[in-house]
Amino acid sequence: MQSATEQTIAAWDPGAVREFVDGANDILVLRRHAPSDLASVVQAGRIHEYLAPVCREKVGFEVRSGLGELRIKSPELATDLISLVTSFLDQFSLEQARLRIEITRTQSCPKFHSDHVHVRLVTTYFGPTTEYQFAGESTAYVAPLGGLVFLKGHRHPTHRDSVHHRSPQVPAGERRLCIAIDF
Repeated sequence: MQSATEQTIAAWDPGAVREFVDGANDILVLRRHAPSDLASVVQAGRIHEYLAPVCREKVGFEVRSGLGELRIKSPELATDLISLVTSFLDQFSLEQARLRIEITRTQSCPKFHSDHVHVRLVTTYFGPTTEYQFAGESTAYVAPLGGLVFLKGHRHPTHRDSVHHRSPQVPAGERRLCIAIDF
């Protein structure tokens, strides 16, 4: 049985991400402590999805715009997201990436799949977390809350289609706050 490379970090770990990108694994899961006490801001937030290209010069603007669009008022969350997006851009030497901030009550992607991207970073700040499964296995694994889940997509040169992921079911009356950054 394969397992995801999983480590615990306090902040972005460029060495672990570099090893993942250069290595044979299609997934890297980094446990971390993300902002807590988001229940009230997520419950007050609007069920919606914010999608935007985000460039290095406008990271703060795009993050704050996205959170504003979702009616999320959390300086701690904004600071964490700005740090994640900036670290992502730096890690991959990008001028621009795609950012998705989403509050949902439903399972948006129920089937296990791989995306048509180079690399996607997914993290869930509140609610049920991303599920993943190794090819040929029936066991579904659950990402840690606040964890950074890096997934190679079909456009990555070493993608082996060995791991598929999906969004989780969101129990009735609950919400999920999820972020995805990719290129």
